[in-house]
Amino acid sequence: MIGVDFGGTRIKIANVEDGQVVDSCSIPTDKTKEPIALLQDIADAIRELDPQPESVGFAIPGEVDPTGRCWRLPNVPGFEGVPMRSELSSILGCPVSVENDGTAAALAEFRFGHGQNYPNFLILTLGTGIGGGVVLDGIPRRGANGFAGELGHIAIHHPDSWPCVCGQTGCLETYIGTAGLKRKFEELGGKASEVRDIADSARAGEAAGLAVFEMMGEVLALGLCSLQNILDVDAFVFTGGISPAFDLIEPSCRKALHEKSFAKPLAEVPLLVSELGDSAGVVGAAYLPSQFAAEA
Repeated sequence: MIGVDFGGTRIKIANVEDGQVVDSCSIPTDKTKEPIALLQDIADAIRELDPQPESVGFAIPGEVDPTGRCWRLPNVPGFEGVPMRSELSSILGCPVSVENDGTAAALAEFRFGHGQNYPNFLILTLGTGIGGGVVLDGIPRRGANGFAGELGHIAIHHPDSWPCVCGQTGCLETYIGTAGLKRKFEELGGKASEVRDIADSARAGEAAGLAVFEMMGEVLALGLCSLQNILDVDAFVFTGGISPAFDLIEPSCRKALHEKSFAKPLAEVPLLVSELGDSAGVVGAAYLPSQFAAEA
């Protein structure tokens, strides 16, 4: 089973068996290339792992309609309206399923992670952007138009109305995605090329690094409170490149949940880090064809 996780900086391709990556490769997300040329590069990388794949699951950091046509990739411009499913299927000669990367990660978590113990959960991917996936009553949900789980674009009230790549202002992603954390760190006098630098600063007890993760926890809690008021889920699960620093985020997040939640039980929701690591997206992608074919 071949899964593709189309990230904002790298594209991961993996051969997956029984929820485990048995072989993988990656290519850079070259934003200078035309979409069809980049899809061709992805197809070439897939064939390196499997010259004749039976099916391919493709997880993208944006939205796709039921025909497999991309609506928008906020962090990878130029893909608006591209028929990703039909293009890849034509190149590879096999069925292709295209879904949001948060939906793919939720599917992996549902089958092989915390979803085995929590039938109602939301997964949040913390990275370049903030994605999400929804599982309710043990069923991964795509929504009527495939937009379910766009948690990074919840509008929050914040003193700074930072612009978002989606064209709006005040989205959750603008503050707690990679760019927002680096921006805040720099405002406090720090300098970071990646979030790990900010985490190192915080773990060293430096004020700037600690303040960034305190801010992240408080802002994240604003989004979680809104979600809990609507869904009252069993758990929130976090994955993505920023999730290894969740121990720095959780204290202020939990504190803010207690301060802002509608009721105390909502604030006690488990906050869990996925044990699937950075393979959640690509593993979930591999199971997209079988999962949603079964639901059709």
